Amino acid sequence: MTVIDIRNIFTDRNIELVDVTKTHIYYAEEKITDGHSDLFLLEYDRSTRKERLITNYSLDDPTFVEHLFSFDDTMVLILENGSNSLWLIEIDKKTGVELNRRKVVCTGAFKACMALDSEHILIYMAPDEGNAAVFEKYKEVTGCDCLCYLYNLKTNQKHFVRASIIARLGIAGLRVIDVHGQKYIVLLDPFAEEDVKEMYYREQRWINADIRDNLWLCDLADLIAEIESGAEEITTKSIASADIKALVRYMGTGGDKIYFRAKEFRNGTEKICSYDAFVNTLDVEADITAKDANTVFIIDEKPFKTFVVKSKDGKNTVKGVVNSDAALTYDSDLGKFLICIDNRYAVTEKVVFSKESGIAHTYYYIYDSQLQKYESYECSCHIKNDTVVLY
Repeated sequence: MTVIDIRNIFTDRNIELVDVTKTHIYYAEEKITDGHSDLFLLEYDRSTRKERLITNYSLDDPTFVEHLFSFDDTMVLILENGSNSLWLIEIDKKTGVELNRRKVVCTGAFKACMALDSEHILIYMAPDEGNAAVFEKYKEVTGCDCLCYLYNLKTNQKHFVRASIIARLGIAGLRVIDVHGQKYIVLLDPFAEEDVKEMYYREQRWINADIRDNLWLCDLADLIAEIESGAEEITTKSIASADIKALVRYMGTGGDKIYFRAKEFRNGTEKICSYDAFVNTLDVEADITAKDANTVFIIDEKPFKTFVVKSKDGKNTVKGVVNSDAALTYDSDLGKFLICIDNRYAVTEKVVFSKESGIAHTYYYIYDSQLQKYESYECSCHIKNDTVVLY
């Protein structure tokens, strides 16, 4: 485990972490002076412990909201204010030089965005006053509440996404993964919230519709090519599916495997299952059916790990279930278990509300199970792989 404490650099600063790599940390800082906003993109070198300014921008429109995506050599900055237009800027990480700057105009009001890779950005647009009729007609045909566009930074072309499943799922339903160096995208297509689907199961005698959860997989390059060609359907492969009697929910990825949780409503059993995207096999990894109220399962999405935490007599006992051999116990006073790193260090979170000040204070603890000692920090915390960033 590596702990990087950069609170001294971030003292009294409004920082947004963008990316944590093996060598650097990338973040953004917005400063407001006399009502004027400036955005700074910065890099922290983990070996030299020095901060470097990559570039900065004067935000002429104080309503601009920034969206940042980090890649090996570039950063992509999107500035939007909820209107029908946005600025899309590509920046060289080393030099801070702008490689691309475009004003992109779409139909509707900006809703969300997502980078598929360093060259392709999905842009989601919601209804606005001037295009309400357009969105209403589109919803009648596709069932989608928003429009979706794909912007290609290499060709500077905008493509309307005709495949309605991409618009329907939104960014919450898309995960880009890497399998043996090849990019894929997982489509998370649940029927409804878990309690809603279980209600449909209880009332199934009155229902004739195909009530179904689906997880789909498609090659990212193929998806982009199909979108740019105007295809209304995309090529997908089914990973898992559950009808009205059960549910499946995506949980994360690790190695070449995609993990999901499967629950059978009839007997309440829950299991962690995996799909190996390299050899195309399905496996049951663990039974996670809760036995009592004092037992919870904690899942870390990427890289995927599962832990079982049992609370008894003021102690929390943690045991690794999937992709972890952790076995440790710590005082419950240290708060909620988040993750165990290297099968030794438990990271926990505790929120304490002060009645006097009316302020909630968040503490993070790192407990060393071998030395049976812990350190506490009042700050923000970001965990990626075996690195804990305190800021």
